[in-house]
Amino acid sequence: IQKRTAQNRAAQRAFRERKQKYVEILEDRVKELEDKQQSTEEENAQLAAMVEVLRSENSALK
Repeated sequence: IQKRTAQNRAAQRAFRERKQKYVEILEDRVKELEDKQQSTEEENAQLAAMVEVLRSENSALK
């Protein structure tokens, strides 16, 4: 029985470690995606401003 209890504890510990590592990987991925979203939103704002400038220039040339 002691051997089985020790095996169960070891298996539970290994499971918790795998779970923790998986959670850390997911947290890293979330951070990466949030950073990418932020930079994409900034780029989108810059491009929208550029479009407005070009529209104004285009209207002035007509």
